Amino acid sequence: MTIYRKSVLAVAALALTLSAARADAPACSLGLMASLDMTALPDGRFTVPVSINGSQHQFLVETAGVFSKIAPDLATRLALPQSPSRAEIYGAKGLLHMNSAEVDSFKIGAMEMKRFHLAATTGDSDLTGGIEGTLAPDLLILFDVEFDFAKNKMNLFSQDHCPGKVVYWTQGGYATLPFRMMSGPASLGHHIEFTTTLDGHDLSTVLDTSSSTTWLRHKPAVEFFSFDEKAPDVTLDPQEQAGLPVYKKRFQVLHLGGIDAPNPTIDVMPDQYEASFRQEHSEKSRDDPIYGGNLSMTDLTVGVDVLRKLHVFVAYKEHKVYATGADAH
Repeated sequence: MTIYRKSVLAVAALALTLSAARADAPACSLGLMASLDMTALPDGRFTVPVSINGSQHQFLVETAGVFSKIAPDLATRLALPQSPSRAEIYGAKGLLHMNSAEVDSFKIGAMEMKRFHLAATTGDSDLTGGIEGTLAPDLLILFDVEFDFAKNKMNLFSQDHCPGKVVYWTQGGYATLPFRMMSGPASLGHHIEFTTTLDGHDLSTVLDTSSSTTWLRHKPAVEFFSFDEKAPDVTLDPQEQAGLPVYKKRFQVLHLGGIDAPNPTIDVMPDQYEASFRQEHSEKSRDDPIYGGNLSMTDLTVGVDVLRKLHVFVAYKEHKVYATGADAH
């Protein structure tokens, strides 16, 4: 995962053309804009098809990203015009270099965006293993987004519907999680931030489809759960993240609104993203309340290991997540 701070992306104005025509519908009905097949990756994450200047590519869905991105080698192969960006993007290994790549035609389903700009970041850990790019909230917030993992479908809906009238796939109960948008002066990211309860402790939480695992930052792990990497119920994950150790700990229950995830195994990660940010900034530029940068960090990240057990509808306009079990019907 990549962490971003406040920045200004030097791109031309976005001209978005929704070429998918749909008939006028009753105000409370859901208007389907696109239905995309999800292709599962070996680690559980998933990609969906997009079209760039007429060629087909698979993009990772990244609800906790900021800018939709294209792999730099793909941007080069497609001969996309690129220009430097003033945006600051941080990974576990520090500041990443970013360009803005211009695409004449970018399509999601039948919807087309003209002269669209994608970020091209060198050294980005999200763009490995054949992933050709990412779809981030700069695009996702234009829709309501459904993740139907039982059918491997990601559906995009118009936001023009009655509030709360979105759970169409079941007549049973469902959970509703109000969320905050992590955006504004401190961050450009339209991240889905809500509150979960883990073993009785309320945690600020972000929903991240680009994370294969659910993970907890080391600092709140110590503060709330007295985390000790040498405890008998803690194991060291042989798969490191950016060369950093990852520990696994089993908890009792993760409560998400009206849905419980019992006995979740959660990764505990070092606070290296924050360290990377602080290395790049003086104390003045980092901590000034008006002009300083700000790195927004939540306690817990809910990844696809938990999400794949759910059927999720993100109502961006309402600022609510609706969820049932994945097999609800």
